[in-house]
Amino acid sequence: MEKEGVDKTKAGCVGGVAKTDAPSDSPGRRLQRQVMQKLNEACEGSTGQAIASKLQKTGHMVQTTMEWMRTIPTRDCDILMTFPGSTGDHTLMWLLSRLRSRMPALGVHVRYLPHLKVWGFYMTATYDNLLRYAEEMGLKKTVKAEFGGGKKHFLCEEKESFDGVEDETTFFSSQERQSIIKYMLDNLRAVAGDKLKRYVFFEGQPIIPKCLSKGMIKQILPLHRSEDLEKLKRTWVHAFFKPQPLDYIREYFGVKIAMYCAWLGYYTWALIFPAFFGLVMWFWAGSDEKRDGIVFHVFAMFNVIWATLYLEGWKRRSAVHAYKWGTLDMPSSLLQEPRPLFKGSLTSSEVICRPEITYPSWKRNLFYCFVSVPVVAMCLLVVFCSMLACFELQEVVNQGEDVSAVTRFVPKILLSLVVMVMDEVYKRIAIWLNDKENYRLQSTYENHLIIKLVLFQFVNSFLSLFYIGFYLQDMNRLEEQLAALLITRQVVGNIKEALVPYLWGKGRLFKMARSKMKEQASGEAPESTVTLTEGSTEEENNESSTSDKADSLEEEEEEVTENGTEEAEEEIIDESPDAVKHGKGFTQAEVESCMQPYMDTFEDYLEMFIQFGYVVLFSPAFPCAAMCALMNNVIEIRSDAFKLCTSQRPFGQRVENIGMWQDVMELMGMLAVIVNCALLVMSGQMQHMFPGLSTTQLIIMAVVVEHAVIALKFILSYAIPDIPEWVEKEMAKVEFKRRQAHKKLEFLRRQNSIIAEDKSSPDKSQGKEKSKTSSKGQSTQSTEQKKEQKGKQDKSKTSGHSERKESGVSISAMPEKQQKVD
Repeated sequence: MEKEGVDKTKAGCVGGVAKTDAPSDSPGRRLQRQVMQKLNEACEGSTGQAIASKLQKTGHMVQTTMEWMRTIPTRDCDILMTFPGSTGDHTLMWLLSRLRSRMPALGVHVRYLPHLKVWGFYMTATYDNLLRYAEEMGLKKTVKAEFGGGKKHFLCEEKESFDGVEDETTFFSSQERQSIIKYMLDNLRAVAGDKLKRYVFFEGQPIIPKCLSKGMIKQILPLHRSEDLEKLKRTWVHAFFKPQPLDYIREYFGVKIAMYCAWLGYYTWALIFPAFFGLVMWFWAGSDEKRDGIVFHVFAMFNVIWATLYLEGWKRRSAVHAYKWGTLDMPSSLLQEPRPLFKGSLTSSEVICRPEITYPSWKRNLFYCFVSVPVVAMCLLVVFCSMLACFELQEVVNQGEDVSAVTRFVPKILLSLVVMVMDEVYKRIAIWLNDKENYRLQSTYENHLIIKLVLFQFVNSFLSLFYIGFYLQDMNRLEEQLAALLITRQVVGNIKEALVPYLWGKGRLFKMARSKMKEQASGEAPESTVTLTEGSTEEENNESSTSDKADSLEEEEEEVTENGTEEAEEEIIDESPDAVKHGKGFTQAEVESCMQPYMDTFEDYLEMFIQFGYVVLFSPAFPCAAMCALMNNVIEIRSDAFKLCTSQRPFGQRVENIGMWQDVMELMGMLAVIVNCALLVMSGQMQHMFPGLSTTQLIIMAVVVEHAVIALKFILSYAIPDIPEWVEKEMAKVEFKRRQAHKKLEFLRRQNSIIAEDKSSPDKSQGKEKSKTSSKGQSTQSTEQKKEQKGKQDKSKTSGHSERKESGVSISAMPEKQQKVD
């Protein structure tokens, strides 16, 4: 939809950005002409000319395809919602009407993405609505210094006390805007009788998450902000030897991702100590068994103590980050909003005093005990038996005499296939079990999913090492297996995490650009999509064109204006075929829709958890494990940065710490004490150190050492406070200043209310003044009258006194009663 009176100079502009064609004599074209000239000179005859012509066509196609891959920025859009290509009018109209009638604060524009052949909802909100919902979702913002400073929950009635609230463009970051709009979408709830296709919504159920889980909505993604993204690439991805810009990462991606980046950086820094100490131990160890025993003992105890200090140090560091980012005192779980896919019945909440979805805990516990636990145990048993079968098959093959080299690799290949298949199958089973357990909060849901998957990954990653170390008792083979697992997992993990998604997205975009280039070259008309009218089903109508569908949706968009914003023609997002037919390129919405989505920090934490286990559990057998982990993590930091900056932008989340991963790693540290003490006995290192002791005495010594180290871990954990003292003092200072500022603010409010009352009732105040003046005049008049009367009385008394004197009788000589009367 375009304005009729648009200036012709804007014809080459798309989305407010001028289209600039490549110059005809650009360096690329000159280089192409030079190369083709050299090829023509080198090639003689018809064959050479044919080859040169083919190369010229190929070069032109590649160059044209690269021109198509230019990105046209999308304006006035925070969140994009796209639908499958087969989505009909009924679904679009149904969702659009619910969004605009039940969430009028949300601005929704309907647009067609021509190159993807899908429809999209472009969503944003006004500043006033963002402020209102920021208060509802409990967003923390910085308070001005005169009002106490620090961070506190935003309140609309106290918005003057927040720093920067006057500037609408900078008060909320793009990540905060998107989080607020996502909160609006999640709070779009069904009423009794809502039904879409064959799906019936119960009262109070979130509509958007349900449609997303059932495939009626393809994806919901927040759009990148190009200026901020370029700054992140410059200061994070490309700055290899510089510290991570954690505050800027938090501002752009949210606290959850920033907390992971901070933890990864701290973990990498902490690995420096065991890496170099292990390297020294590895060089110092030799063929002498006694020296090897000393190295084994010293490095095992060092790793255990290092793991304890590292975990306690991270607790303090995470508290500092949480204090700076305003998430140290997260609200109670009873006050947090339930996750969108939480199911249950509507009941009145005693906490928030409004209807809320609840689910009986006894149902969840019953399912957990009688379904989840047996299924998880069965899966772990299957994995355990499968891996043992592969190990036994490997032993049988190795014992054979006439076995070829290829045959010896069959059990290893079979083991790898079993691990990969079981990994995918178990992940699906774990997610299904977690969904059925129906947890209220997203954090609780993730914690239980972590427990399920960590159990499987522990068996999957460490079973072979336990088998070699405790069953075969072969330290040399344990060292080789640990080195192979650690290095292979790190290399494959980096390629799988960063390179594959990037190439996948670029390949999809290149394929789409190439097809569009061919369509333009051949002059083919774009394909029309099947469209429907409101109230029809997808099987009833297949005669409408894409333009008719666009017109109907645009008319619907013009009719409904509950969003409270003035929709000026120049502000409307136009990404229709008419808008891009004058130039080559894809809109930002189309490009980011082709990107690989960033799922969560779950896979990143899981990868580092397995690596941490390799370092602390069996590293005495391979002291260079920490050095390998350190070198990998230096690359992993930039690899994760590259992955985040080249994937779909995730929604920001607020967390207090790394959550369940802290507990899981502390459990791994406790297990490291037991495993290392057991390895001291099983490997025979204690026998070499103390040859005069019997086996029973050695076991008793190992148990004593184990208990002593565990006691030391608890002492260190208790002695080191989780929150630094200066953070507690700063929190107390801010609270004190805030209370003083609150008193001052209350005083100013009372003064302002008094002034406002006086201004609102001037006649009343004037009447009061008149009444005061009249009463004052009356009192003055009565006072004068009293004075006159008193003067008359004095005169009369004086005249009576003179008369008595003249008569010769004094007052003192008169009777007492007469004196009183006078």
